[in-house]
Amino acid sequence: MADVELFLREYLNKIAREHKHVDPKIIIKEISSGGGNYTSKLFTAVVSEAGKEDLHLFAKVAVTGENMRKEFPEIYETENYAYTELIKFYETLEKESGVPEEDKLIFCKFYGFDPSPYREILVLENLLPQGYGPHDRFHSIDWPYAATAVRELAKMHALSFAFAKRHPEEFEKTFSSLKGIWEGLPYEHVEPHRIECAARVLNPKHLDKFINCMKRRQFPILNLWRHTDFKVIIHGDYRGNNLLHKVREDGTVDIKIVDLQTLQGGSPVTDLIYFIFTGSDEKFRAQYFDKLLDHYYTELSAAMKRLQLNPDEVFSRADFDYEMKEKLPFGLTLAVFTLPVITVEMENAPQVDESLDISKFNVEKTSDLYAERLNGVVNDYVKWGILK
Repeated sequence: MADVELFLREYLNKIAREHKHVDPKIIIKEISSGGGNYTSKLFTAVVSEAGKEDLHLFAKVAVTGENMRKEFPEIYETENYAYTELIKFYETLEKESGVPEEDKLIFCKFYGFDPSPYREILVLENLLPQGYGPHDRFHSIDWPYAATAVRELAKMHALSFAFAKRHPEEFEKTFSSLKGIWEGLPYEHVEPHRIECAARVLNPKHLDKFINCMKRRQFPILNLWRHTDFKVIIHGDYRGNNLLHKVREDGTVDIKIVDLQTLQGGSPVTDLIYFIFTGSDEKFRAQYFDKLLDHYYTELSAAMKRLQLNPDEVFSRADFDYEMKEKLPFGLTLAVFTLPVITVEMENAPQVDESLDISKFNVEKTSDLYAERLNGVVNDYVKWGILK
């Protein structure tokens, strides 16, 4: 911890000098992700000096050792690209199209990236003092939050479609270079344990169907991330821990998309499916699943039009419905893989340090919430006629 904070303090002093601070006071505080981050130590920092406005910063410092680096060799490289290049493309596209300020996709401010091996540091604006915070992963999303999150997602996907339309060569270069984190993971080390965990908590009336489906590898999880003919740059891990939100005085929700280290090329519906099945319960889906799909496409269509694209030519409602039908089955396997970690109690979460490796993502003690959420997903897939 001492070395990590020392490296961070050195880099924050560099940032302070870049912002014309001569003799700054820097207060650093380590914070917890609440079991939502497994590659980094997280810190907030305040840089202050008499006569200057304070800088409120958020920093991620890589603490992964050799084992995890085999799976994540270039930690933060994608996120650095997103803030230094991709977002600038998006801002230019919005400006050229005359997108109103209230409809622009706004990210938090980027302060810098230190690529020094084995202690990489990424520094962003700290939004917590402005009232933003992550969604509580132990509670299902509600409609106001989900509707806003999906609107922001639709804006991001629309910008990617516009990027592909106006700068096809650059888009293809970016699309092919963003590999994401999912394809390289050693699922063979995780899958048997995940299936065993699920079997222990599932309703017996659905257990045989589930086990037979998993043994046949009927819905391989990687198929969720594989792109189709409709290609966009997706977030890849679009869930409440990677979104910061606040509720305004009028009750509306404001959301900022963060944690861009999982960007990759894929189908737009992948992020939508991921958001729904990592953040909602059966009750929410019973009331809002179809409404949320309609809302996403309505917002996507509107965002494409603001960017001077024709939705019927780029990604029609029929195209969207087809993609959902093709990709939805893999949401079941997604839930099997992600829910043990997403719902784990903090005291049972993997410890973030240099000894962490992929095997430790096999949570040994799952929560009651895990059983509830997973049974809800299985119930839905049986109801939808996907799990037979």
